[in-house]
Amino acid sequence: MNKTNHFKRQALIASVLLAAPLVSHSAIVPDRTRVIFNGNENSITVTLKNGNATLPYLAQAWLEDDKFAKDTRYFTALPPLQRIEPKSDGQVKVQPLPAAASLPQDRESLFYFNVREIPPKSDKPNTLQLALQTRIKFFYR
Repeated sequence: MNKTNHFKRQALIASVLLAAPLVSHSAIVPDRTRVIFNGNENSITVTLKNGNATLPYLAQAWLEDDKFAKDTRYFTALPPLQRIEPKSDGQVKVQPLPAAASLPQDRESLFYFNVREIPPKSDKPNTLQLALQTRIKFFYR
């Protein structure tokens, strides 16, 4: 009986831990969930918000093609790397390059806009820091 109760208790603890949501909060967050770039526009601006109240973060931005390979032929993200102060906003300007004129004009082209947040160096020893990356769809029409 005692072993059965012990097993039930372990099973209950394991199921509660597995059911608990695993939440990760990103410090650098883009202002939208997708970017739509019309062919007649000169550029588009994506606003990045640092939600951390105390630490500045670096934000690295770039574009990838539909196969998730870094693609610098059609668009450029400026600045590619910037520091965003706590509770502040930064902006990334996406501009077409001359090769963008060769993209199909009768349908959408899919790319991915990526933002990687780079945390500051920790003062505490034995600290694990993660650089989170946000990838959103980028449509060229």
